[in-house]
Amino acid sequence: MSQLHECTFNKDYLSAATILFIENNEKIRSEATEIFTAFFRKVLVATDINDAINIFKANRMDIDIILTDIDMPDFGGIVLLAELRKIDWDIPVLISSNFSDPDILLKAIKFNLTNYIVKPIQLNTTLKIMSDIMLKKQQQKELAIKNNELRQFMSILDSYNIICELDLNFKITLANDSFLMNSGFELDELIGLHFNNKNIFRHSDVPDIKIKEILVNGKTWVGFSKKMTKAGEFYYTHSTILPIFFNDGRIKKFVEFSTLISKYENEIQSLRKHIFLLKSENLKNNSELKKEREHYYNIAQNLQSQMDDNVNNAQKNLFEIYELKKQNAILRDKLKIQEKRFEEFQATIMSGR
Repeated sequence: MSQLHECTFNKDYLSAATILFIENNEKIRSEATEIFTAFFRKVLVATDINDAINIFKANRMDIDIILTDIDMPDFGGIVLLAELRKIDWDIPVLISSNFSDPDILLKAIKFNLTNYIVKPIQLNTTLKIMSDIMLKKQQQKELAIKNNELRQFMSILDSYNIICELDLNFKITLANDSFLMNSGFELDELIGLHFNNKNIFRHSDVPDIKIKEILVNGKTWVGFSKKMTKAGEFYYTHSTILPIFFNDGRIKKFVEFSTLISKYENEIQSLRKHIFLLKSENLKNNSELKKEREHYYNIAQNLQSQMDDNVNNAQKNLFEIYELKKQNAILRDKLKIQEKRFEEFQATIMSGR
């Protein structure tokens, strides 16, 4: 094994990993093990098939990567791959070989081979390949975690928010289930309808033209909305409408996130009616009436405060979702690059056959 001159790999990924190294040549095994020990968290060493299988079964949950000699008598390396894959199909496996027989590589590929290393092993190249593999594993773990978080956040958003997307002409292009459920419309009935359609949107106190002016200037509008259902009934929301940008700063679309506040609005209206009745029936008891009014006014204020807290929490979740989507896209791009490299590797092998 050649000596390491210039480090071209990330040591941190290796220092957290456990490798199972399988080599029947005593000299190569000894030299490589000594070097691997300096970089990996733990190095498990096997000399033959049975030894390798037993070690793998005993340490399966700890082992992150396997490097095995494929040049064993009677296709022993292929037999070992087959046995390992019976236990775990996905664990990264690298093979080292002289490749004097090209059929060995083709047979190894069938067992979900991760990569190969030509003997004599070049240390820098070998550790770089392993580092890249561990990076990919880490990305996959992070992607799985973020996908799970994304599903949870999306579930929360869909449960507590009414969401629709608008194109640059302020026409509806998408609406979530909560929007459809509260409005009574089917999705195909909403697609293409304009933002200023009074049968759907009625934004309190602010003209629609003013809202559009705010949005096209790249700013966010926040306010109360009075929306109409398909049946002609009204429901109330606290809405945030914001522009979504391309990487170059151009506006891609607009998204409205709304929190349903009809329940609070109806409760406030009921309280107002109750206060009015109390005033009509208890004109002689102004002192008691004043206490009652203050009591219900405090309740209304508390309801308003709860509504504001819910809106703030929903908006916070929204921005976290968008950050997760960005990170998710970056991770997917990196995974695609790794997959493309492997496809190019396979194409090279097949064309050289």
